[in-house]
Amino acid sequence: MKKFLLALVVLVLLVAVIIVVAPGLVPAAAYKGRLEAAASEAIGRSVTVDDDLSFKIIPRPAFRVSGLEIANAEGFAAPYLARVASADIGVKLWPLFSGAVEIERFVLIEPEIHLARAADGRANWILARAAEEAAAPAEPGATPEIGDLRLGDVRIVDGRASYADAAAGQTYAAEAINAAARLDSLDQPLEFEGTMLFQGAPSKIDLVLTSPAKLMKKEPANLKLDAAIGETVAGADLALRPGADSFSYAGPVRFDAPDLRALAALLGAPLADSPGFDSLSVEGEAAGDANGVRLADAKIVFDKIDAEGDLALDWSGARPKATGRLAVGALDLRPYLPPPAENAAGFPAWSEEKLDFSGLRNIDADIDATAEQIFLNNLTFGRSRLKLLIDDGRLTAEIPELGVYGGAGSGRLVVNARGATPSLSGVFDVGAVQAQPFAEDLMRIDRLLGLGGFKLEFTAAGSTQAAIMRSLDGAGGFDLADGAIKGVNLAKLAQAVSNLRQQGFNPAAVAAAVAAAQAPHEETEYSEFLSRFSIADGVVDAPTISLVGPFVQMAGTGKIDLPAQTLDLRLIPKASTAADGEGGRSLAIPLRVSGTFAQPRIAVDVEALARGRAESALQQLLGGAGRDAGRNGTAGRLLEGVFGTRPAADEPAQEGTGAESSAEAAPQRSVEETLADEALKQLFGRKKKKPASGEEEPPSESPKDPQ
Repeated sequence: MKKFLLALVVLVLLVAVIIVVAPGLVPAAAYKGRLEAAASEAIGRSVTVDDDLSFKIIPRPAFRVSGLEIANAEGFAAPYLARVASADIGVKLWPLFSGAVEIERFVLIEPEIHLARAADGRANWILARAAEEAAAPAEPGATPEIGDLRLGDVRIVDGRASYADAAAGQTYAAEAINAAARLDSLDQPLEFEGTMLFQGAPSKIDLVLTSPAKLMKKEPANLKLDAAIGETVAGADLALRPGADSFSYAGPVRFDAPDLRALAALLGAPLADSPGFDSLSVEGEAAGDANGVRLADAKIVFDKIDAEGDLALDWSGARPKATGRLAVGALDLRPYLPPPAENAAGFPAWSEEKLDFSGLRNIDADIDATAEQIFLNNLTFGRSRLKLLIDDGRLTAEIPELGVYGGAGSGRLVVNARGATPSLSGVFDVGAVQAQPFAEDLMRIDRLLGLGGFKLEFTAAGSTQAAIMRSLDGAGGFDLADGAIKGVNLAKLAQAVSNLRQQGFNPAAVAAAVAAAQAPHEETEYSEFLSRFSIADGVVDAPTISLVGPFVQMAGTGKIDLPAQTLDLRLIPKASTAADGEGGRSLAIPLRVSGTFAQPRIAVDVEALARGRAESALQQLLGGAGRDAGRNGTAGRLLEGVFGTRPAADEPAQEGTGAESSAEAAPQRSVEETLADEALKQLFGRKKKKPASGEEEPPSESPKDPQ
């Protein structure tokens, strides 16, 4: 018995020695070829390892390999699909007998993975054996057998990965990948956290998957995700639903990109260098798949635009497309428009700098929106409703409701940036607009009061402000009622002129009367102020300018050359001592407004009209000239009060006045003749009228004969 027991002990010790020592006695190189052949057969791709190969059984099975390399598919540029500098794998022995795999240690040192998709759609990560197994028909009702899996020390150290999509022309790269995973069981949550440099930007990801086993069985599972790429952060708590080819998901999400341009560049879709598109923040209930996402009850902050509503984003096409219905508090469009020119020296010249509408090609859109306010450079609009369509660089904004400075209206705006030369068109019709704040924001003029309507229809094309002005065509008009022109009191002027008549017209006295009628607190009331105009090649033609007020009436016509920034208006204001402008005494003063936007000039012959020198006045009017009152002259101060602008410095009168000019103009009745005739009518009347008519008869050559 003692001998038997001794022999048994010796046998046990011998087996133990063999188990411990044998792996070291057998050269690993002897298994290298078999290992490479078996691995290559298993995945259908050539697998090679370096000679530094070792394994042991006691105290637990362990395996270490270096230089593991999986060959790339044919036709792809990278030298290999994957390569691992070294791998250290440790597995617990006894759980293997029960069909479970418990990985105690799985550490990959400097792994490299190069994923690629060819232009024809082939992907290098589709392995031949895996494709064959996927193509094999599954038995009806068969459920895959899934053994349990436990992960202990599972890490990736200093890894690298890349993805190249030849069809989309995009490449992505991640370096310095350091990640760790933990899984107590396939039915337990999988925890993963990692850091990397994605496209050179510090990034991190933390996720918890509630049950890998459910996903493997194509059953719903939950995923909680927190990620960051550069300054962009995102988070989600999603219910995953596996499909035949991909996953769908639903749940609350949040996304904040304070530097949207940097993120777009990292993702391989750089935005055009245009104003705006600086930041984006989104929160809402998401539902989507690999092609897009739909957000319900979303809160969106895009640049300075705050919005709430439902929104869908589809990135499966050539450009992302946004659709939805949104309510916007403040729709600030100023960042996407050329800024208004700032020039204190006068009206700025139209810019020849190329306008940039390339932002319209960054995204397509079909959005219904309401806005409490709209900011458009210096203009501020009230509550409005619009339908915004953007399709491959063409923007169409249908505006059925437009709040304009206390009034309301509608409009349509089209900006087409598809071609080399952008084009614009629009139609706007608004009414009950408060003229003062509108004119102040639009033209920096605060002297016009009233309530009225504006109509404008236009088309234009050009790559610069100047080119757009040169091509502008259209028509429009305005009709104001029950307002006033601040800064001048024409009724007071009429009374002063009436009093001066008794003393004889004196230019100095007239100038003093005009000065007395001008003051910040003075104003000229009107019941109607209107004009109609057409636009051709940037030239505004206004055949009708009319103003009717309690003590003043005015008629006129003229042209405004927008490209050249010049104007030529002929006006005949008539001040009266009667409120209805028909009775009482009146005086008509023909004026000509010319020059540039920055330096308008006003020409009038006050002395000739006052003394009744009709022939001289007619000659000068037909010659297109009169006495230029200049910056400090009577007419200059009068126009300054009426229009809120200062005339240009004094300039010499034009040549060619007198009978010669009158003769040259005789064959065809010009605007000058018409206005001169109207002036003479006001001065002398078509017939001789008696004083009982109420209208003041013109003075004779002698100012001392009042009649």
